[in-house]
Amino acid sequence: MRAVVLKEGGRLAVEDVPEPRIQRHGDVIVRVTATTICGSDVHIRHGQIPGIPPGTVIGHEFVGVVEDVGSEVMGFQRGDRVAAAATTWCGVCPACRRGEVQHCPNGGVWAGGEHFGKGLSGAQTEYIRVPYADNCLTRIADHVADEHAVFVGDVFGTGYHAAYEGRIRTGDTVVIFGCGPIGLGALLSAWQFGPREVLAVDMLDNRLALARRYGATVLDAREGRVLERIREATGGQGADVVIEAIGNPVTFSQSLKAVRRGGTLSVVGLFPGPVELPLHELVFYGVTVSMGLANLSRMGQLMALVESGRVDLAPLATHVFPLDQALEAYDLFENHKDECLKVVLKP
Repeated sequence: MRAVVLKEGGRLAVEDVPEPRIQRHGDVIVRVTATTICGSDVHIRHGQIPGIPPGTVIGHEFVGVVEDVGSEVMGFQRGDRVAAAATTWCGVCPACRRGEVQHCPNGGVWAGGEHFGKGLSGAQTEYIRVPYADNCLTRIADHVADEHAVFVGDVFGTGYHAAYEGRIRTGDTVVIFGCGPIGLGALLSAWQFGPREVLAVDMLDNRLALARRYGATVLDAREGRVLERIREATGGQGADVVIEAIGNPVTFSQSLKAVRRGGTLSVVGLFPGPVELPLHELVFYGVTVSMGLANLSRMGQLMALVESGRVDLAPLATHVFPLDQALEAYDLFENHKDECLKVVLKP
């Protein structure tokens, strides 16, 4: 079968790899019908996520059809259309019993490195083995297209985690730094908690336009005075909740300055290196900082929002390529060509 494989020197190649087989009784084999390119895939390509060896099939966002089922799988059968979470979890360890499935020591991330637990073979391929399938798969309704459902397992799920960890309350003002796919997922999620206003900061026209379409008050960072405009919009207080969805030291610093006293900063961006945390200042402001991998166990509830039409993920898919043209798709995505927001690959 064909797959996108990490090579030496940050190169990628589309080449033949062995097909997966059932290894444990809780596994299923999924025929991938749609997968995507994520910003973290680009980080992997450039060596910014350690512990991923050459030869690894990359990709972690996918939907497909169940082709084979382990003997202990209870919730799925051959022919089911399913969406997968970007992580797996066992469901029985202490972390899982606490509801913190992202900290499961037995799970892993598709093509994940040493910071993500056990690395599994990735999703930019034709077939994939899914361990702990009863935990980590969600059915897709017949009327929901692959191009919509594929975003539930990471983009929407991680965005929802960012909003949830921000402790958004009814009537709050929320600021989101970064209107990439995760930031837009956070924007859609923030509205589920009833804020008064969501301000979205970015500097790319197409991303700002989609954030506006999703109901945000947009702030074009190219115009400057971002922090001053946030203060003006909040009566000089700062935002109740700020979400950093870029992973940039500059926007992290701005996020800390944009949140009000006693507010919350929720960080979901992946940073390429260390950042400074000015505790000598924050101690006087009582700011809560939340960070860490997303808890993606809410896929069923989030898929229900998509099925009902309450959340529209369709605009995120700006480009579709066959899997064999993945290298062209990576160039488009990584370099923001043709107003690319998210690329869907079709095996």
